[in-house]
Amino acid sequence: MSFVTRTALATVLATGLPLAAQACPDYGQNGAALSYTSDEAYTPRAHSVTAGGSVDLANCPQPGYGHVATAPDFTMQFSGNGMARALEFRVEGSCDTVLLINDAEANWYFSDDDVTIDPRIRINAAAEGIYDIWIGTFDPSLCSAQLIVETF
Repeated sequence: MSFVTRTALATVLATGLPLAAQACPDYGQNGAALSYTSDEAYTPRAHSVTAGGSVDLANCPQPGYGHVATAPDFTMQFSGNGMARALEFRVEGSCDTVLLINDAEANWYFSDDDVTIDPRIRINAAAEGIYDIWIGTFDPSLCSAQLIVETF
């Protein structure tokens, strides 16, 4: 390594200039695999998860606030929605949780509190395809939670 290269690297490290971009939710990564048809999800499906993560949504282009992981908690394949049912995601947690979704058409959805401190997102006439789902927390701590998926 030349003197100039070493000096430049030392300057970057000493000044704290970022070597990589801020980590944000990345739908290019996969979470735990889920797969439901519209008919299967007509019966609520619950999945345990640890809510939260090190990514502060305030520093990211995605909507919302709170703390999530970089990779989604779940990656869900949704199919068989010829009846154009609504697809609902809700979270029941032991703390104040948030919910972030990237849908099959690359739209972002965010919910913090619905009727209680638990979030809920309902997508009417939900498109078939891949849904990436992050279960986060309002503050930086982690907690146990459940994702519930259901069609209406």
